[in-house]
Amino acid sequence: MPNDYAIRLQNVTKVYKLHGSQRDQLVDILGLHRFGIKPVVPYKKFTALDNISLEVKRGHRIGIVGRNGAGKTTLLKLLCGNFAPTSGTVKVNGEVQALMNIGLGFHPEYTGRENVEASLQYNGLNRSEYRKAMDGIIEFCELGDYLNQPFKSYSLGMQARLMFAAATAIRPDILIIDEVLGAGDAYFVAKSKKRVEALITSGCTMLLVSHSMQQVLELCDEAIWLDEGCVRMRGEAFLVVKAYEEYLHGPIIRAMGGVPLSGKNSTDESSAVLPVTATEPFQCATARSFELPKEILLHTPRFLPHEETPIFPFVRIGNQFDFVAPGGVSRWQSEPGLKVCGFTIVTERGRTNKLVALRPAKIIISIIAERGSGYHCRYGIAIDNHLGVGVARIFSPPDQFEISQSEQRQVEIILNPVQIGPGDYTIGISILDSTPLEQLNTACRYDLLSRSFTFSIEMPDSLSVLGAAFIHSAEWCFEPTQEQRSLDNNQSTDQGIN
Repeated sequence: MPNDYAIRLQNVTKVYKLHGSQRDQLVDILGLHRFGIKPVVPYKKFTALDNISLEVKRGHRIGIVGRNGAGKTTLLKLLCGNFAPTSGTVKVNGEVQALMNIGLGFHPEYTGRENVEASLQYNGLNRSEYRKAMDGIIEFCELGDYLNQPFKSYSLGMQARLMFAAATAIRPDILIIDEVLGAGDAYFVAKSKKRVEALITSGCTMLLVSHSMQQVLELCDEAIWLDEGCVRMRGEAFLVVKAYEEYLHGPIIRAMGGVPLSGKNSTDESSAVLPVTATEPFQCATARSFELPKEILLHTPRFLPHEETPIFPFVRIGNQFDFVAPGGVSRWQSEPGLKVCGFTIVTERGRTNKLVALRPAKIIISIIAERGSGYHCRYGIAIDNHLGVGVARIFSPPDQFEISQSEQRQVEIILNPVQIGPGDYTIGISILDSTPLEQLNTACRYDLLSRSFTFSIEMPDSLSVLGAAFIHSAEWCFEPTQEQRSLDNNQSTDQGIN
């Protein structure tokens, strides 16, 4: 195998035998059928991996995603040498360090320090290497006095930190992680990312299996989607995660007792899109012009930080999607009724997705009615950073209107000003039946476009010192001076005399 490849699989298939009982399994393993002893129930075959061919170059960070039973753990065990393939060839170029299960290989009765010492001794380090590795583990895991307590007394997060520190203290050629990081908090993941980047720089290859799409986006450059033992998709991590999330929504809805739609934008009878010529001005749904029930008012931020109205060029978008994210528009299955058919962003300079912090901007979405009816809905905007971490969620007040089939309606969201810090972001859009925010998870959803559009924000050079992720608006109250209080008291006295 060429030295630039860490892993190469060629036409690999792994088939498990599913026996009806332990007796039947023993009969098969020992070959007792040769003596006339037959299993009570014939075994069944389960194909965990089906004719997979895969090549991974050195120094790559690859995430592996897929539903339970898709073949992820079987693939990792083949790479570790725990299993042999039923057919095909598995070639691994280098030493493999695997974190497959929390606690595996660590004695529960030994202290954390004793377990780490045993782990390092297996690697045959000299005294100076041993001390350096031990110091690095202690510094990374930050367990303090707990390091001298029995391993069984650790929480899952503490166990994960110690195991990860021990596994990465000595640079392996290939590092395999199966769900272990799922027990860690955001701080642990951030430290792990920095440590993984140092390993990758030194030439280490990493495979990460995780159900956390955020971890895959944070730690991996590339991703592989396994489905029913086959590679369904491989590519840039963002593209694979985006496609997998859209696919996964259907099974989730079915598990909750719902029946997902086909995912089409509309039905045959409502697929026509009408041109829009109306130019009526919009009414801003602010606190001054829209009354909300008290229970919603307490939970829905809907104020404008500035009274001055920014001047934007008028834009009617119709059926046009601007600034589409890599991988295209990701529309999740939803109920029929309303669908997003257009999107753009406007500043005082016109259409653009290059925004400036603390300057105004306007998000415009266009919706089309699949069915003519009266609707009472609210709109949601989800803004995530390039690692998939949620940065902001914006929800509209209720919007109640009558609309005909195939008629379009435009909605504008004014950010006055943009309060998000500099960076690259994605936007998702949802249309929900009107409900209090506490009940959004159970609300009827007409449409959801996940991670479908991109924009970036830069900070003016004059404000470069404001390096915050979010510049929050607030109401400030200043205590009056003694002179102001005296003046107010005098005015009140004069009014009382008059």
